[in-house]
Amino acid sequence: MMLYRPLFAVTGVFAVLLGVLLLVAPELYLDVYLTAPDASRGFAARRLAPAVIGLAAVLFLMRSVSPGPVLQRFAVVTACVWFGVAATGVYDFATGTAHGSILIAAVIEVLLGLLFLAAARGARTT
Repeated sequence: MMLYRPLFAVTGVFAVLLGVLLLVAPELYLDVYLTAPDASRGFAARRLAPAVIGLAAVLFLMRSVSPGPVLQRFAVVTACVWFGVAATGVYDFATGTAHGSILIAAVIEVLLGLLFLAAARGARTT
């Protein structure tokens, strides 16, 4: 099954859109999740934006890689990234830094992690 190609493409598009949003209007994204306004938080989001856009580029590049160990390992690492992002959201909710809306994002992130694990399994050649 070639799950990884559409998965990498869709998450790549999402990462580009998120990166651009973080770059040009970080408050729109941050206000959805954070409980306390802070004028400096936009700075951190803008600094992260190029890395998110770079991740999008890597996802787009990896969708054309043939199934095998490189693709499988990349998919596992990407799954771990999504699980880590979900964990930070749950932590920030538990500590009062984030609104309950972060839990919706965390569920989506866990589902993405599971999809990337499925893609890793499908990328095995043996």
